[in-house]
Amino acid sequence: MTTAEIPGHGRFFLTGAALEMVGVFGGVLHCYLGSGGCRKQGLYFSRTLPRKPLRCTLRPAQAAGPVPGAGSAGSRGNWPEGPAPEVSVSHDLAPMVDGAVLDFGTYNKMQRFVWLSLPAVKGPQCSCLRSTGAPAGKRSPCLDDEGVGLTDL
Repeated sequence: MTTAEIPGHGRFFLTGAALEMVGVFGGVLHCYLGSGGCRKQGLYFSRTLPRKPLRCTLRPAQAAGPVPGAGSAGSRGNWPEGPAPEVSVSHDLAPMVDGAVLDFGTYNKMQRFVWLSLPAVKGPQCSCLRSTGAPAGKRSPCLDDEGVGLTDL
């Protein structure tokens, strides 16, 4: 797995499938927290970066040090298979994803990015891995029912 170091907040891990799909979707992925879902905090993904994201430094599994330029503003660096992907998180999500694992695959009949584990978050995640926090009530819409994948497609 590739390690993504979040400045001042720890790190999370990307599976090979997640890293590959970041490249397929243009080489940029922003992870953020929003409202919605069966819990009060929805976990969202976008190909569009906000004005001040926390840009992650990516370390491939086989590399001992950071990839030069990976995750830094203005430079995409040299990745083993070409330009380095750019992964960032929002300031409010950063402390929640320390130690987490980001994957891409088919979950509940939908291909999408999901956080397989969020060890820094206390309490249960929803069963579709799309939101976290206290239950929002029985009438709250499931993000799966809404078909939210990447928010900017």
